[in-house]
Amino acid sequence: MKKFSRSFVCTLLFVMLSFTIFIGVNQAAVKDFKDVPTTHSNYKAIQYMQELGLIGGYPDGTFRPQDPISRKHVAALLDKALKLPQLTSSQVKFSDVPKTHPYYTSIMKLSEAGIVSGGVDGRFNPDAPITRIQMAKVLDLAFDLHMTKQNAFYDVYLDHWGYVHANALFASGVAKGYQGEFSPNVSVTRAHYAEFLYRAILVRDARPVTDKVTKGKAWDLTNRLTHFIEHTMRKGQMNGQPFNDIKTDLYPYATKDFVDNSLESYYPKACVECYSSALPQLRMEPYVRFQFTQPDTNTLQVQTIEFQNGISTGGFLDYTFKKQDGKWKVATFKYVPVGTKNFQLTVDEAKKVIQEEYKSYNYKDVAIKYVTKTQQIELDPVTDEPYTFDQYVFNAETEYGRYKVHFNSSDGLMQ
Repeated sequence: MKKFSRSFVCTLLFVMLSFTIFIGVNQAAVKDFKDVPTTHSNYKAIQYMQELGLIGGYPDGTFRPQDPISRKHVAALLDKALKLPQLTSSQVKFSDVPKTHPYYTSIMKLSEAGIVSGGVDGRFNPDAPITRIQMAKVLDLAFDLHMTKQNAFYDVYLDHWGYVHANALFASGVAKGYQGEFSPNVSVTRAHYAEFLYRAILVRDARPVTDKVTKGKAWDLTNRLTHFIEHTMRKGQMNGQPFNDIKTDLYPYATKDFVDNSLESYYPKACVECYSSALPQLRMEPYVRFQFTQPDTNTLQVQTIEFQNGISTGGFLDYTFKKQDGKWKVATFKYVPVGTKNFQLTVDEAKKVIQEEYKSYNYKDVAIKYVTKTQQIELDPVTDEPYTFDQYVFNAETEYGRYKVHFNSSDGLMQ
C-alpha cells in the first residue's frame, strides 16, 4: 500500500510539473510538439520560447497553438521574460486576483511596472482571452517599443485608444497585420503570442546598451507624447470640457509649465472635426532631417521638420523634452512655417522620402529615378515676400507600373 502511494504521488508530481502553460519548462526538455510541425509558421518562435524556458506544452505532447491565450498566462510569461523585480507591496489591487490566486505575483509585478491594468470595475479578468490591441499595449510598454510610424493600420484609427501601441508594434517589426488591417478585437492565440513575444525580445536584444537616448527613442517621444496630448485635448473638446477639467490628464505627457501656458492658450482653437494638430506627427521627415542632443540626462532637444501635407504648410520644429519622475515630457515647442527660409531638400533626400512613402503603401519593388527640375515661386506666409525653389520630377518604377512624382524641395510636398 505504501509502495503504491509513493508511486501515485511521484506520478502526480510529474504530471503537475509537465502541465506547463506559458509558465516555464526545463531548457533540457526542449522538444517538438505534436501539433507544431517544422512547417508551422510559428515553429521557430515557439521553439525559441521553449529554449528560453518560458513556455511549455501539455502532458499529451501538444502545444495547442490555436487556443486563445488568457490574460493571466500573458502576465506569467512576461514576468519571466522581463525578469521583473520582486513586489514592493502586498496589496490586492484587483478584486478577482486575491493573494491566493496562483498568478497574483506575476499580475501584480506587471501592474507595479505600469504594463497591465484592469477595467473600470476594478477587475483584471485573468481568465479572459487577451485581444490583439490589448496585446499591443502590453508589449509596447513592456519592451519600450518605438513609435516611428503613423497610420499603419486602417482599422486602428487616429482616435483609437490603442493607436500608439499598434503603430509601435508595426514600426518595430513585431506585428505586421494583414492587408493593412490589425484586427484589434480578435483574440490572440498561443502560437501568435509566442511569435509576437519572440519578435519583441529580438528587438530589445538588438538595441545598443546605453544610457543615452537613441534616434529611435527621440523619434518615438516626438510622436508618442504629441499624440497623447492631441488625443486628450480633442477628447476634451468633443465632450465640451473646460481646460481645467483635462489639465491633470495632460500632466503625464507634458510639464506643468507647458500645460498651464502653451497648451491652455491653444485649447480653445483645438480642431475636433479635422486632423490638424498643434503638435505635428512625423512620418517620413526624420529619414532626412532629424537632429537631437542630450545636454544632460534629464533633457532632450529635438530639431526636425514637418512636410506640407495639404493641411499644414510645413515648417521647422524644435522640441525640448524633460524627464520628470522617470518619465519624459514635452517641455517646450517652437514651430516656424516654411517661407523664404525653407528646407532646400536635395535630390538624394527627396528620393529617400519618396522611397519610404511607397514602402509605407506596401510596394515591394520600387526604383526612384530622377528626371529633371523646374523653378517654382511661392510667397512667404508671414511677409508675403516671393521666393523661388526647385521642384524635382521623378519616375517611380513599381511592380504595378510607372508613376510620375513632383516633389517640392522647399516643403516636401509630393504630388
